Amino acid sequence: MTGTHISFSALIISSVSYANADTQKETILNDNKTKAGVYCWTNIESEKKYVGSSVDLYRRFMQYYNIKYITRTTESSLICRALLKSGYSKFKLDILEYCDPSTIIEREQYYIDLLNPEYNILKVAGSLFGYKHSPESLKKMSEIALNRSDETKAKLREAALGKTYNHTEETKIKLRDAILGKKTFWRN
Repeated sequence: MTGTHISFSALIISSVSYANADTQKETILNDNKTKAGVYCWTNIESEKKYVGSSVDLYRRFMQYYNIKYITRTTESSLICRALLKSGYSKFKLDILEYCDPSTIIEREQYYIDLLNPEYNILKVAGSLFGYKHSPESLKKMSEIALNRSDETKAKLREAALGKTYNHTEETKIKLRDAILGKKTFWRN
């Protein structure tokens, strides 16, 4: 069909939608206590989006509403920069899905792939792939690396060569399962 544009975001039905993140702050915080899920900030004017997730939505939203926190995070977070620049009243907040903490990363990735949010710097949920450190952070990391003790350097060298410290059998199984993405259940 020529001239017809269907937006994927129009096809998504939110669990909960807050039309004004400024005036509905208290409701947003109260509604999301003890809940885990995937959320989406949308700039009402530009329609740019940010998709995120948290096992504790209340805590995460408290961070977004903490001016000190988002001011500190503006260098590395486009959504924090946009919230500061435009104000909360220019954003709506949708809870895309409440879900079990064990599936959060998978569900966040689903929505990142579907919506292709412009404010997300990282396009892989739960990873730092694509993250760019600030020059100040790079300088600090360099200084730390240059001032490592001989003991720390030896431990890092051993780890890089594949020599590991003595792990218990239980720890080895947990590490293997974590790498393979398996759930490990332990009985006492």
